[in-house]
Amino acid sequence: MRNVTRLKTQKDRLREDQAEQVRQALLPFFDNPDFDHDALGRVMVTVQRITTPAPGTTEPFVMIRPAQNRAVTLWLMKNSKRPMKAVDVWTLLFDHLFPHTGQIMLTREEIAEKVGIRVNEVTAIMNELVKFGAIFSEREKVAGMRGPGLVRYYMNRHVAEVGSRATQEELALIPKPGAKLEVLQGGKSSN
Repeated sequence: MRNVTRLKTQKDRLREDQAEQVRQALLPFFDNPDFDHDALGRVMVTVQRITTPAPGTTEPFVMIRPAQNRAVTLWLMKNSKRPMKAVDVWTLLFDHLFPHTGQIMLTREEIAEKVGIRVNEVTAIMNELVKFGAIFSEREKVAGMRGPGLVRYYMNRHVAEVGSRATQEELALIPKPGAKLEVLQGGKSSN
């Protein structure tokens, strides 16, 4: 059996090198409580998505379980108040998963803009996905913010698993689901 080698153009190699420089430059900031970890995570996910090689390589990946994905899709088509938009939201989520935690790195506003619906409709669809168990949510109480807190969504690992070839050192720098991050008021630490 012969091995298949993915050929890279000079442009591909340059883009991968630049992406790696961006990742390496950002990693130290995950330790700094003065930085917005969600924003850093979004930059990392975007860089990964732009430079992810073809399937079959060892870069970050999302492994979708076909039967589970089908079950979620069928459930949305039969039970959602907006079945087509709900399926659109569902498929969009896979392109925006943080490679190490499964956190969905889009705000409801960003989802609404990409799918072409109102934010309250996104909230309803995300609640449907949580109710069915396709995703789960965690609330993070924010000092000075009214209500139950900031919502963070994560992919259910029984539906889709994320992974990467990151080193253990890089993985240790990434906030885990449910990790409490310090909220900054006006760019200053509350300490």
